[in-house]
Amino acid sequence: MSNFSDFFPAAGGGGGFTKSNSYSTARALASFTYNNAASYTVNPATDLGLEDGAPLGYFLVGGGGMSNTKDMGAFGGMIIQGITTIVTAATDIILTPGVGHVVNTVDGSAGYDYNATGAALQSTITGGLSLTTADGHNGSGFGATTLGGYGASAGSGINGYGVGGAAGDFRANSSYGYGWTGGNNRVAHGFGVGGAGGMTVALGAFEGSDGAIILFY
Repeated sequence: MSNFSDFFPAAGGGGGFTKSNSYSTARALASFTYNNAASYTVNPATDLGLEDGAPLGYFLVGGGGMSNTKDMGAFGGMIIQGITTIVTAATDIILTPGVGHVVNTVDGSAGYDYNATGAALQSTITGGLSLTTADGHNGSGFGATTLGGYGASAGSGINGYGVGGAAGDFRANSSYGYGWTGGNNRVAHGFGVGGAGGMTVALGAFEGSDGAIILFY
């Protein structure tokens, strides 16, 4: 996980956030602070030690998309980041990391979410705050392509989150995509990586990786 100062450096050389927690699904890498549930209830006052009016930094990445063509990897998850104010610190916030797209069928003509825009893929914060990656973008997480014999690497996302998927053809020479050969062993859950390309699940269409929510305080 990237250091929080990569996103929110201290202004003027002092102050700023000093702590961070990362939340993802039970499939996520062990590097996340919390990776054992589908959602998390956080009380800003008791769990984070915040008071009314305190600033809270956030970085959310949704689940990655899934492609149904070997020539193109899917987009990485949608991303939103910024700083908000905790109005009432005693009010719980509910964190729900987005789940990467997966298709339980070998029918390559239906059911895919190449652009990673589906509601189920979005990471959200509800309750005392209202934030969703649906309001963000994934323009830096485009998938690799080999269309027309032309190879283009996948987009690198933001600080390794929301990376685009590799194409299902070795000509892509993708620097960032995961899972372009042999099963799903390269899916990095927690980073919202787009699935590698494939005509069908049976022929190598890989699921997108789950997203994450990172709080800075």
